[in-house]
Amino acid sequence: MKLNDPFGRMERRHQLAYETMREALRRSNITTEQAAQDVIRQARVRALKFAGIGLAVLLCASLLLPKAGPLFLGIGALVAVWTVTSIANGRRYIQRYIDEELKKQNQ
Repeated sequence: MKLNDPFGRMERRHQLAYETMREALRRSNITTEQAAQDVIRQARVRALKFAGIGLAVLLCASLLLPKAGPLFLGIGALVAVWTVTSIANGRRYIQRYIDEELKKQNQ
């Protein structure tokens, strides 16, 4: 039993997310390590674009409604944490796909 996940809920959630990612990569014909690394790079670029657009929208909203600045700051922080977590999990799942699926095929 793990102290930070005593009932294994997060482990099951991550396993399901990995299986979903694995199937999506297979459907997209990602069959080489280089192609999988390209997916990671593309996801990082999309995340940076998303963060930039989100920051611009929140900045404009805070200029229009200055009293709601703390609310927009909180929303921005929440979106930033969500984006970073999503990218980290996606990278971890793709790396696992490389290690378990692609390297196994090459042996």
